[in-house]
Amino acid sequence: MSIRHLLWIIVTVISTSLAATPLWADDVASDDVAQLAATIDRHIAAAWETQGVVPAPQADDAEFMRRTYLNIAGRIPPVSEVREFLADTDPNKRRQLVDRLLDHPGYVNHFAHTWRMLMIPEADVDQQARVLAPSFEGWLRDKFIDNVAYDEMARELIACRISGNEREGAVAFYRAKEVKPESVASSISRLFLGVQLDCAQCHNHPFAKWQQEEFWGFTAFFAGIDGDRFGSLSDDASRREIGLDGSQTLVQARFIDETSPDWSGEARTRDVLADWITSKENPYFARTGANRIWAHFFGVGIVDPPDGFDEANPPTHPELLNDLARSFAAHDFDFKFLIRAITASKTYQLSSHRTDDSQDEQRWIGRMPVKGMSPRQLADCLIQATGGFETSNPRNQFLGGRQVDTQIQALFENQRDSNVDPQSTILQALALMNCQFITQQTESASSNTLSAILQSPFLDTDGKIETMYLTTLNRQPREAELSRLRTYVETKSEEPAPRLSFLEAARSLIQPVAEKNNANEEKALADIFWALLNSSEFIFNH
Repeated sequence: MSIRHLLWIIVTVISTSLAATPLWADDVASDDVAQLAATIDRHIAAAWETQGVVPAPQADDAEFMRRTYLNIAGRIPPVSEVREFLADTDPNKRRQLVDRLLDHPGYVNHFAHTWRMLMIPEADVDQQARVLAPSFEGWLRDKFIDNVAYDEMARELIACRISGNEREGAVAFYRAKEVKPESVASSISRLFLGVQLDCAQCHNHPFAKWQQEEFWGFTAFFAGIDGDRFGSLSDDASRREIGLDGSQTLVQARFIDETSPDWSGEARTRDVLADWITSKENPYFARTGANRIWAHFFGVGIVDPPDGFDEANPPTHPELLNDLARSFAAHDFDFKFLIRAITASKTYQLSSHRTDDSQDEQRWIGRMPVKGMSPRQLADCLIQATGGFETSNPRNQFLGGRQVDTQIQALFENQRDSNVDPQSTILQALALMNCQFITQQTESASSNTLSAILQSPFLDTDGKIETMYLTTLNRQPREAELSRLRTYVETKSEEPAPRLSFLEAARSLIQPVAEKNNANEEKALADIFWALLNSSEFIFNH
């Protein structure tokens, strides 16, 4: 076992065995955000009492900041902001941080990428669909820049005009689905209604709610689109029927509830569907949207999976889901309102540290579930921590043009669906230890961050270790950690130099002793930096 791997074990064990300092939240102002946050806490607390759950203490400022940065901006915070936030004594600084992040470009980029992965998951595994991802993600980015409401974004996607060789914007969604009505219908029902109609595409299931005729009735709304992924497209906007599973039996367009489409006037078929889906009276739309935002921040949905609304899969907190959906609709489906309310709740601000057996059942949110990161999120965090900025590689433009994206994506492209399943990130940890990017960025000659820390004349050994913690884990090292790592650096500094080549040996004869000790100290600090980047505390969102 190498010294670096031994050090990694030490850092990981210490960081996960010590509980966070309990610190309860500041009282928030009496406004709509605070009222919904209080409603969340009331429903969650009622379930705790019923289920016998003992909640974890509240997260300290460092844990809250790192978690919130990852959830909203998609990466960890820079060390300067960590120092500033931890030193801030304003009682409302947590809500102020959320406000700043929602105005930050990181929110736009992270949510555009997150919704692209939801809407075109094919792009992560299909090279042809991947070509369409930048255009579609750009369209989503424009929506989040303008803070377009959820219902308006859904309407633009469902009712977008399709013709000719257009590939940009919302049309890329249809091309990614190969312009197949059944594929588009299946995705739309999962995204905006939270139901998996495609289970009934081929035949009826004896115990399933949705039957084959309902799937094809919903698919008939998209019967007018025609074309292929990279060819010319056409759209018969008045077509309202489709053959059941390719047969001669025609099925008319129909909603999945008890209501019927209103075909009066000259309404386009998909416009009628968009009106019904995005209506505030639609029993599915607001609940699905609220549940997705909840799942984004907690890792598990109130209905989980979020596209699994079904009588056989009831919500864990049905009254909470209804209240979230009502508030979401009442505030014109404003994403930012819902995000502010969720992050202001004491439930969101619970520590992820396990303090009682009753917290093991994640759906009751006795503590904050620990989540794995997406490949791009992990790459962004590595770049943020190491200062490893890269020039774009035009041959890799579909993965963001960065070498680290290529390496991370190649390692984790088959990650599991659940981001709260620890098994989904064990391979990440093992692979990262031998990742070329990590190796380069933990050498003082090639790492901007490490080089800056090592060469800072105003930092002693403790200061350098502290800065490494703030840079990677975004918190101060605990006394036990600092003591052990300080001892490690001191011990390594006093070790004799390793076996040298003839030339190196000749140089060492004229090298001052102090410089030799500094070289050993720098090597020891580089080892600590490597161990921190490979710790579970770094690669998880907790």
